[in-house]
Amino acid sequence: MVEGAAPAGLASLESDGFLLVPGALDAEAVAWWKETLYRLHRRGLNEIDNSVGNVAFESLLKLAPGRSRLLVGHPSVAPYLQAILGRQCQLRSLRAHLNPRAYRQEWHMDFTDYQYQERKSEAGRPLRALCMNTTFYLTDNTPERGRLTFLTGYVDRRIPDEILPYVHYTDDRANRFQTWCDEQPQAHLYPRAGDAVVFFSHVPHQGAKFGDDPQDDVRANLVLHYQQNPMYPGIRFVSTPDLTLDALGYAGTFPFAEA
Repeated sequence: MVEGAAPAGLASLESDGFLLVPGALDAEAVAWWKETLYRLHRRGLNEIDNSVGNVAFESLLKLAPGRSRLLVGHPSVAPYLQAILGRQCQLRSLRAHLNPRAYRQEWHMDFTDYQYQERKSEAGRPLRALCMNTTFYLTDNTPERGRLTFLTGYVDRRIPDEILPYVHYTDDRANRFQTWCDEQPQAHLYPRAGDAVVFFSHVPHQGAKFGDDPQDDVRANLVLHYQQNPMYPGIRFVSTPDLTLDALGYAGTFPFAEA
């Protein structure tokens, strides 16, 4: 962890695996992103439209480069990313979600293999990476309209080995991982427009909305995935890697490397 005073809520994030950050985006930013995403959806520019009701945009760094870059290492969530990932924090992806229809997300982990990566690497000297998610909400998720749910106690606890074969995308609610998650202790969050949620990407979670949204207030959020990369800029090495992102360049994916 970097030196200095710990940000408020860091202990809860470390112990629970998730944290609600109120008022992360101002009203102007929320309105701009909503209007932009709704327009992109009307133009059919989303790359994903899946069976659980999730529409996603994967190319925001090209479609809205100026505004998208402002979200990378955003000041509202930066203290948590810096405290946990430090200079090794690298942006992995930036996407947006819309839920114009009925929506109940499958239970999932963004980083499914976190607890098992040493085993799967088949490396003689394996490293364990850590990934984090920051989600900015553009609409209100009240108990009547929607929520985000996490399993509790799974920051350090493994998913049982016998459940792992069932951890994959599915809209089958009878899938063994889905029913297993349904039976575990859970915590519900109700982020409002402008709020952010920071969480460890290996904690199982599920989003949902209830009923129909007004046409001008369709459930939407912005998601940034970060990975911990020990080869951050500033580490001396004999060669320089090729650019990994056309939009940002390799060094540009590390928001805190020069901190």
